[in-house]
Amino acid sequence: MKKRLLFCWAGSLALFLAPFSAASQDALKEQGVDDIFELSLEELLNLTVVSASKFEQKQSEAPNIISAVPREVSRSFGWLSANEVLNYQPGFFPSHDFERRTVGFRGMFEGWNNNHLLMMVDGIPFNDNLYGTAFTWEITPLNFVNSIEVIRGPGGALYGTNAMNGVVTLNTLNASDLQGAGNVRFRYGTNGYKYLDVITGAENDYAGFVMSFNHNGTYGNEYESYDASERVDGLNNPLKFSTRDARESNYFFSKFYGKGKLKGIMLQYHEHSWNFETGHGWLFSIPDRPEEMSEYRRIVALKYSPEFADSPFGLEFTSRYQVHGVNWNMRYYNDGAYAGYYPDGVSEMLKTKAHDVFTRLQGSYKIGDNLFIVGAENTTFIYNDDEIHYANIDMNTWTDPDGITTHFNLNPWLDFISGHNVHNIAGYAQYISPKFLNKIQITASGRFDRMFFDYNDLNTASSPVKSKSFQMFTPRVALVFIASEKLTVKGIFGQAFRTPSPTEMFGSNTYSLASNIEELKPEIVTNVDLGLIWDPSSNITLRANGFWIDFRNQISYSVANNNLSTNIYSLKTAGAELEARYMTKTLSAFGNLTYAKRLGEDILDNTITESDDVITWAPAITFKAGGSYSSKWFAVSALGYYQGEMKRRESDKFIGMETYRPIESVKGWVSADLKASFKITPKAEFALIGKNILNAERYFIKNNQYMFDYKLEGRQIIAEVQVRF
Repeated sequence: MKKRLLFCWAGSLALFLAPFSAASQDALKEQGVDDIFELSLEELLNLTVVSASKFEQKQSEAPNIISAVPREVSRSFGWLSANEVLNYQPGFFPSHDFERRTVGFRGMFEGWNNNHLLMMVDGIPFNDNLYGTAFTWEITPLNFVNSIEVIRGPGGALYGTNAMNGVVTLNTLNASDLQGAGNVRFRYGTNGYKYLDVITGAENDYAGFVMSFNHNGTYGNEYESYDASERVDGLNNPLKFSTRDARESNYFFSKFYGKGKLKGIMLQYHEHSWNFETGHGWLFSIPDRPEEMSEYRRIVALKYSPEFADSPFGLEFTSRYQVHGVNWNMRYYNDGAYAGYYPDGVSEMLKTKAHDVFTRLQGSYKIGDNLFIVGAENTTFIYNDDEIHYANIDMNTWTDPDGITTHFNLNPWLDFISGHNVHNIAGYAQYISPKFLNKIQITASGRFDRMFFDYNDLNTASSPVKSKSFQMFTPRVALVFIASEKLTVKGIFGQAFRTPSPTEMFGSNTYSLASNIEELKPEIVTNVDLGLIWDPSSNITLRANGFWIDFRNQISYSVANNNLSTNIYSLKTAGAELEARYMTKTLSAFGNLTYAKRLGEDILDNTITESDDVITWAPAITFKAGGSYSSKWFAVSALGYYQGEMKRRESDKFIGMETYRPIESVKGWVSADLKASFKITPKAEFALIGKNILNAERYFIKNNQYMFDYKLEGRQIIAEVQVRF
């Protein structure tokens, strides 16, 4: 019922606002632009960026390896999530763990618990408060996004924790970016895929607003697979079961922004809910009965950045409130698991939520061509115990199951901080120099973060209250040499870190978390990039980038410690990224190649064998290419993706493994996507989309000793209709 009301409300509001939005369309016509979506790709790709230095500048001059992907490019290729955008950027590749679609980076495997990316919406951090994850997959749609800025490499010197592998900034639409009153898009495809988004907005001389709704659902990628449940047939052969991957999400977005005298004010509200299944199971035991896994987020964000005419001073105040709710009915083990030790299996019910409040005060001062930026931030994480938490075994004391009692009330899920809040305070500064000799610009940034909290020491009989803190200073120095109008060279040294998340430190009385408050160390990455950008003509851009990474103390689930969150290893990696881009008024094409080489490892988990000079659990090489052609009534685009083989470690292998999966590696694969669209009328468009049209057999590696790898989706056919109103 709630979903139907949202659909009706959004459509009615859009029709009501149509006359108001006409003013925005008239303004575009006065500028000589009849249709913002008819701008050439060359014009759209020539976007400035802000996230690299909190200062608007050309991509080529930004003190990061950065790309901007405008809405029209995402639209032409059919991309609907940040993952789809990232997968075709140099350095990134699709990854998978449990049911979650993650994104790996520069030869480094990416697990479920955190993807080491910082996501921002209009410059405001939007990562999850429980796991610290950036929700880059389809549960965060792009229908309200005008452009995406992607920083490759650390952004900790400005943004703090989580900005390790990169920063993804979603710049949202204003009403003037829409055509008419708004847009409706509907997709229907194989595997029960259904997608709907509606967006509308209006503005006048004083203010504007945008509202959108998105629904996304699919049966998912279900296939027969072995698991780790040790279930066998009558001949003692392991059984296969169908993976469970159905998922659904809803996202409501609204934004109010000021204009004229109110310019600089922005208020946003995000209502976000999703349901999912656990694929191979939470503990790699495909559930023998349905689970109910649902979550939601509500986010309110306020930003005030007034403009002071003819003043060298700038000011920004930002605040964001987030609540993340969890409603999980989990099935870990089947009936009779572990030779009857769990006669009724293991199930757990959890309904809980966590809050966090983020504030930022930032000032800037420009003297001549020198720019100084300073800021302070505070984040407070708040957990007030659970609404519901029980299981069919006693997870408070972990006594043996008795096979009789079916309901045990459990202590708080994050019992270590029951009654306590977690605080993070930070200060940062940045200096941007003038262009010496009109050629050389230096950017120097630094940030200090301190996380501190009290916690209940549950490992001691009396549970005394103790204190703990993490602190980190992260610098960045970048030199940009503008050799000519067509050639730019960049040298960048930067660091970033990730403090352990609440679920990695504070989990207790549950099978869903195995936390490690006493031993976990923050992850730290040191990164060096040397990049070159060359524009031999107005239609061609070439980029080359060499990188060196030292990633210390990566946190993951440890087989050695009963799935305990553990610092498992430190890795050193080097490599290169090559890019080419061509564009004309009607045709655009791109290609990029990434190669990574392992330079050394320091293994911290004794169940993992060292692979000192070979990339494991991730591809060492990827190649991606795409192109699009558009005319007045017709458009077509194609994407190609090659991923090299993924090597296993010796510790992944076991006797008889060849029966279930390849021994040495997961072979490389090639995938191709196509999209063709036709304008039925000037305001209506029909498209056919084919994903993995070659129906290639694609696998992603499952690390450690398991009998399966993750099988990726086969061919998908999707029909799409878009209508502007």
